[in-house]
Amino acid sequence: MSGRFDARCIVGFLLLMVGGMSRAHAECTDPSETFVTTVSRTFATGSSWSIGVYRRVCEGLTIGTAVYQPAGGVAHTVLGRATIAEVHVPYHTGKPRFLDVTESTDGLGAIALALSAAECPNGTLFSSNAICVRAQDGGYGWKMGNNYRVAQAIEIFMTSQIGNYTYINRWTFRDDGSIEPAVGLTGRLNEFGTGAAYLPYGVRTDPETASPPVVALSHMHNFYYRLDFDIGGPDQDAVARIQYAPSKTPSPDAPCTYLGQCGTTSFVRLVTETAQVFSPVGQTAWVVYDKTITNDDGRSIGYQISPTYTGLWRGMTVAGEPWAGSDLWVTLQNKCERFPASNTAVRLAPSCPPPIRSLSFMLNDEPIDGADVVVWYASRLQHVPRDEDELDMPIAWTSFTIKPRNFYFQNPAP
Repeated sequence: MSGRFDARCIVGFLLLMVGGMSRAHAECTDPSETFVTTVSRTFATGSSWSIGVYRRVCEGLTIGTAVYQPAGGVAHTVLGRATIAEVHVPYHTGKPRFLDVTESTDGLGAIALALSAAECPNGTLFSSNAICVRAQDGGYGWKMGNNYRVAQAIEIFMTSQIGNYTYINRWTFRDDGSIEPAVGLTGRLNEFGTGAAYLPYGVRTDPETASPPVVALSHMHNFYYRLDFDIGGPDQDAVARIQYAPSKTPSPDAPCTYLGQCGTTSFVRLVTETAQVFSPVGQTAWVVYDKTITNDDGRSIGYQISPTYTGLWRGMTVAGEPWAGSDLWVTLQNKCERFPASNTAVRLAPSCPPPIRSLSFMLNDEPIDGADVVVWYASRLQHVPRDEDELDMPIAWTSFTIKPRNFYFQNPAP
């Protein structure tokens, strides 16, 4: 038993040292972007995607102009540019507090790993083998009785090694027009504490009988996406929050006497630059749509952002991290507003004026209704370590969906 404890203590110490040393003096200061390829696929349903793929030193994999065409419908742009603009990793002990895109590494693109052909089955490798583009087919697209359709998709991903952590930045574009940005977290645990004082801040990784205890520290991964929506073109964007409210007003079907028996939904228009806090009991999603283009039923075409969270610890929202206090932000498009937490001159194009340092100060109450907008969205994963996370962690995925809302008048992938 003591031999097992000693080995795990040594492993924990080495992981702490390797993880810390690899981030200590790194900082991404290269604003460059490189075009990689254009990916096009027409699916069996007749719908199609055309997607520009780029690589940035800091943000890594970057989605360029993404155009979706429903089967038998008109092609419209959905995204102009989309990236992971920051990865904020605060540990429950209060430090470290990594910013893995800007201040704590050389950048997700700079530390991307070369992939083997076996890691990209049914696909093609680009950008010195760092980006895989492949077909992803299988599972239900829909099913009704004995009728069904097998779904098809395009998958694009890059892996980046940060200390002992490996991030897998994956974008999936499906034949029904939906998009799923996702990050897979794997590698090895990065931060440990030794002693009973650490027990409230994580989970033991050594035997319960050992002394002093070795604790793998709990932490949060906050992935900040910058999504430049250009639905039908860069201008005439509008954003709404799908709001839910319990109701005691009688409905056409029930008296609605009891709280929780009935509820109403409404689309609340956001008219100026804003920060939004997700409410799991007060809303379902946000919608970005074009004000001038309608589907065949006369409704404005758009895309819906639907959250998935495993924790909502945002960080020091008042003190040193004011940009961390919300879950979604809407700002006017500005190429010099690129990073939510550390938007400094060294990471921006030389033509940019003195920059606004963080997202919280980019909100100036400017009108957004009918403008070219950028949506910033934080996808969050709470990591409370398990015994199974040693030594090589099984992948944990965090994701959200960006799916059509009224983009077509019926299922675009019949």
